[in-house]
Amino acid sequence: MKKKQWVTVLLILAVSMMTILSGCSSNKDNDKKKTAKEVNTQVDDSGKVNGLMYKEGLPIVDPGDYSFSIFTDGDKTTDDFYLMPVLKEQTGIDVDVQLFSYEVAKERYSLALNSGDYADCIGGWVLSSTDILKFGVDMGTFIPLEDYFEAFAPNISAVLELEGVREKMTAPDGHIYSIPYVLAAPEVDFNPYINTRWLENLGLEVPQTTEDLKKVLTAFKEKDANGNGDTDDEIPFSFSPDNKNIGYMAGYFGMSLNEYGFTMVGDELVFGANQEPYKDIIMYMSDLYKNGLLDQEMFTQDAAQWKAKGGQDLYGVCMMYGSGDIMPYEAGETPDWIPLPVLSSEKCDEPVWFRDTYGTTVLKNQVVVTDNAKNPEAIVRWWDNLFELENSIQTNGGPLGIALHKKDNGYEINQTNMTQEEKDTYSWINLFPQSLPRYIPTDFKFLENPPSYPEKDKVDEAYAPYLLEKIIPPYWATLEESSSLSELQTSITDYITEKTAEWIAGQADVEAEWDSYLKQLNKLKLDDYIQIRQNAIKASKN
Repeated sequence: MKKKQWVTVLLILAVSMMTILSGCSSNKDNDKKKTAKEVNTQVDDSGKVNGLMYKEGLPIVDPGDYSFSIFTDGDKTTDDFYLMPVLKEQTGIDVDVQLFSYEVAKERYSLALNSGDYADCIGGWVLSSTDILKFGVDMGTFIPLEDYFEAFAPNISAVLELEGVREKMTAPDGHIYSIPYVLAAPEVDFNPYINTRWLENLGLEVPQTTEDLKKVLTAFKEKDANGNGDTDDEIPFSFSPDNKNIGYMAGYFGMSLNEYGFTMVGDELVFGANQEPYKDIIMYMSDLYKNGLLDQEMFTQDAAQWKAKGGQDLYGVCMMYGSGDIMPYEAGETPDWIPLPVLSSEKCDEPVWFRDTYGTTVLKNQVVVTDNAKNPEAIVRWWDNLFELENSIQTNGGPLGIALHKKDNGYEINQTNMTQEEKDTYSWINLFPQSLPRYIPTDFKFLENPPSYPEKDKVDEAYAPYLLEKIIPPYWATLEESSSLSELQTSITDYITEKTAEWIAGQADVEAEWDSYLKQLNKLKLDDYIQIRQNAIKASKN
């Protein structure tokens, strides 16, 4: 159903592109001049730009004079995001946040763009580079923003001048269609952690090899590892439902892969989900699953179910961002979790692990402004105001004066005086749509009491000797190849995900099906997919 809808969209786009590109591609300079002319920077007799917006300072507009909508994906458990009323009071602008779960957002997003009934801003994980090329460069549904930044957004403009940011944000036609999202980030995003209290309860050592891990997981399963008197409730190894990252663990066998099956070997992008290390990790995981050592609900449970079990102390090892995902703890307490070491195996004594960043995350696809938006300059100023330090840090650290406290030496996150109701109200997902942009300088550090993810600092250090030297570079596919890339990526990734789940859960035999799996990947045009990705990276470097 979903695929058919996309085919319809693509057919419509193809017709539109033939018309639009005939004038667009040959007149880039004219197009650039046209965009610049459309941005009115003059203050009129009312003291405003376009009779609406104050050019500088706050509020941006007189309260009640303007509002806009944002369509995005994400979660929250409260009626509203904490920061939205704060921003409304600052700017005078009311924002209608249309929030949906990722899968629902993806479906509605496609339908809305096809029908023309879409929001003033579209953002979140539903956006991709291919979408920006289709709906921005090709169709003009997403509007260029660089001239609005230059005229009205000093904070965003400053972020664009950070090393590599403007280059990453600029589409092949020379325009910038989205607002940057820049945060400090660990070099390792997700990894397995092991429960040290369970190890101590059973007198076990931290495993160093895949065989060690199987022995430890077996002991977790067979004994009362959590010490509650029940020897049957332990789940030796579980996974975050949204980020299982099984490909990362193929590094135990020599090649660590991202969710799309790619990795870096030196300076070269390599596809590895058709190579022996990936087959080896599937065989290893299948054996663990068959012996009851993996969470039997790992492919069916949702985040709430996964967290609920974690909160009951049922996990011995867990693939996650940090233990705070499943088991928050109070000030003064020490979490029971440490990073599981990068394991060697009988096939690899020099294991590797996927490098997600060099310490900074720059995301280029997190929000666009559509051609339905009236007064884009006011929208851009609203985002620029969000980029003020105390606004952006509240999107992650919590409300100032409640969870976040200004000190002489910085900003301290401290929830010790908060009630449980306040902690729930101001939890991370209830502060601001977390899939949308903000800017926190990479040298900014919260003073945390207690730290949210104290084990996280140990991960980069422990994994440093095993990390890939290079991250997968950012890229833009060409206009001609962007549609093909999107379709190929979806069909190939879905197929790999489906087979991986079947093999690990014992619904099929990876050894028996490996050759047919490789043939099917070839039928899905794997070679074309790899070539387009490599071409895109090469072109982005030039």
